[in-house]
Amino acid sequence: MRPVLARLALLRNARTWLVAAGASLLLLPARTAVAANVVPPHRLDAAQVPYPAEGQGEATVTLRLVVDANGIVTEVDVQDGSPPFSDAAVAAVKEWRFTPATKDDAPVSSRIVATVTFHPPEPPAPIAPAPAPVTPPIPAATAHPAEAEAPAEVSVKGAREELGTNHIPTSETRLVPGAFGDPFRVVEALPGMAPWLSGLPYYYVRGAPPETVGYSIDGIKVPLLFHVGAGPSTLAPPLVDSVDLLDGAYPAAFGRYAGAIIAGETTRPEDVDHVRAEAGARVFDAHAFAEAPLPGDGATVLAAARYSYTGLLTSLIVPNYTVGYWDYQFRASHRVGKGMLSLFVFGSHDELTYKGSPTFHVEYHRADLRYDQPLPSGRLRVAGTFSYDDTLTALQTSTGAGATAALKGPGGRIRAELEERVSDRALVRAGADFGVERFDVDEFGVVDGEPNTGTVYAPHDDLEGGVHADVVWRPSDRVELVPGFRLDGYRTRGQTAWAPQPRAAARVQLARGWTWISAIGVAHQEPTEEVFVPAKLPDPVVDTSGGDAYQFSEAVEARLPSRIRVRATAFYTSIVARHTDERERSFGGELFARRDFTERLGGFVSYTLSRAEALSGAPTPLWVRTGGDRRHLLSVVLGYDLGSGWRIGGRFFFESGRSYQVDCPNPNCSPQPGATPRTAYAVTGTLPPFYRVDARLEKKWTFPGGQWITATLEGFNVLDKAEPIGKSYTPAFGLSPNNQSPIILPSIGAEAGL
Repeated sequence: MRPVLARLALLRNARTWLVAAGASLLLLPARTAVAANVVPPHRLDAAQVPYPAEGQGEATVTLRLVVDANGIVTEVDVQDGSPPFSDAAVAAVKEWRFTPATKDDAPVSSRIVATVTFHPPEPPAPIAPAPAPVTPPIPAATAHPAEAEAPAEVSVKGAREELGTNHIPTSETRLVPGAFGDPFRVVEALPGMAPWLSGLPYYYVRGAPPETVGYSIDGIKVPLLFHVGAGPSTLAPPLVDSVDLLDGAYPAAFGRYAGAIIAGETTRPEDVDHVRAEAGARVFDAHAFAEAPLPGDGATVLAAARYSYTGLLTSLIVPNYTVGYWDYQFRASHRVGKGMLSLFVFGSHDELTYKGSPTFHVEYHRADLRYDQPLPSGRLRVAGTFSYDDTLTALQTSTGAGATAALKGPGGRIRAELEERVSDRALVRAGADFGVERFDVDEFGVVDGEPNTGTVYAPHDDLEGGVHADVVWRPSDRVELVPGFRLDGYRTRGQTAWAPQPRAAARVQLARGWTWISAIGVAHQEPTEEVFVPAKLPDPVVDTSGGDAYQFSEAVEARLPSRIRVRATAFYTSIVARHTDERERSFGGELFARRDFTERLGGFVSYTLSRAEALSGAPTPLWVRTGGDRRHLLSVVLGYDLGSGWRIGGRFFFESGRSYQVDCPNPNCSPQPGATPRTAYAVTGTLPPFYRVDARLEKKWTFPGGQWITATLEGFNVLDKAEPIGKSYTPAFGLSPNNQSPIILPSIGAEAGL
């Protein structure tokens, strides 16, 4: 049975506990469009572009460049021009270096348009007669990057990294080995991230279980961000502009989850000035994406979809199982006045069945109509969202599905967000939202085998709303303060709840290249916000009464030579159930060091030393390790540019053993043939550690018109390592280890785009 579950990347009969989440990172969603205090990039060198040997006459090439926060050109697209001039321009500008664009004095990525004008070499001047022949020098051919010093167009495409964010640029996320080119899967390699099971994209974040980790796309809550099985995200990779892990004390705009939040932001329709398209196929799924500007001022249209054909494969390998997924995205936008009106429709479907009974099912649909209005010193967004969710998870039994938990029904939400720079040193961010959800099905199964916990609620309508505000204030060039407050109100299952949530953060520059960061905050989660995980029923802390999380962190960040950035963070989090005695906490330290993948050798190292505990009330209150406790977590990711479009990379992941508890008839759990089913002793311990290695090889061909083709060979767990998941007792053999059969995900893929 276990090998079957391994192939499906599901853990059966796992016992997990709700634990606390951490509190060091504060994040603002990407693309904060504030016009003030934005400085465009400035070219550092004055080198000219060589005139191509096979060229004739004058020519002009227009290029679209992306300059990262280090001043390095990471992307070059030809907007106008043809070979051989476009080839010469692309090759040259890749070597240009800039002072990066800055926003609020912090370096950020930017997009510029540069025009390179080619002039043919001047003919040599007439040579006067001389006693001896003289060979005249031939002047070097020149090209003038007309817009290099003053770009024709500059758009800041990312928000500054806010107060200690462990943020990996989107341009690099698709290069991380083991992520299969998916930007969201990169979060697994960040500090404090422990997969519920290796290969399954559900994570403990600083000890907080997957049920308390919320998902957001453009500020829209979704019940699932990763597909079951192979685990790609439910959003097309080319549509993703940024991915941010908010693992505690996040900005006031985010809330309603006691653990962490994984937030994705899509590309802006304002930035669409040429056709983009991409398609790819792998062993387990295929996807396609296209976006184009339309006639008219600012009109664009986008469509994308992914379909998995794993059902065909699993039916051959494991006939009792069926698994499959699909997703879609559509966006249309048009400029209205100075603002942008957009309709964004997207959805996803995941299905896992055993012997004809569904054991995991998540289907959601969202239709979001929004209007973004730029202001003289800020921006305003007004939006309305229609939603429909159909979610279910169930324990697996020998005959099919067992106890289940399910939520199903439509909903609607309106929201408003405002950002306004009130002075040169202060930015105000505020917002409000209100929503109604109809639960046609609201069923929560037995929690971890505890009696009197299974409940089926009658259909009901729930209300949810909140207001939030914070201020980014810089009283001096060395100090930044971010006080904030969020207030949420709920009418859930006939009960009213209010959740005040103060937050505060500070950043102080201690010395050149050294920064101290502090954060504190309160977060709240209601039971109906719980995230479903395959083969796992709701967790005891937030499943009936909701819980409050108290999050603290202190960090020191240093910028070292060779473009290396290091951050050390200490965190503490406590989660308290509102109307029960359930209580959990986690504390520890994190270390994160990274060097941009734009360097020939780049990568990052993340290490976490932590403890996650729950308060046990019987027979005497005692703090015990939770199922999410991983004392040591280590990820080492490296990538190397071999040149000529070849890249190679690898990832090493290590986690110390999780805790286990087994009921035995004797204190040593020794064999006892003929023992009765009665268990008298609860024996606890720690499982052996686990590690795995992922690898990636890529070849990319880029053509003069900006078209490209990429072929990848990628492997997950290439050393075929089995993961210890627990222990069990039998009278004949005593205590025996249970290992999850190795989950290996090889992938041979090809993608093309323009």
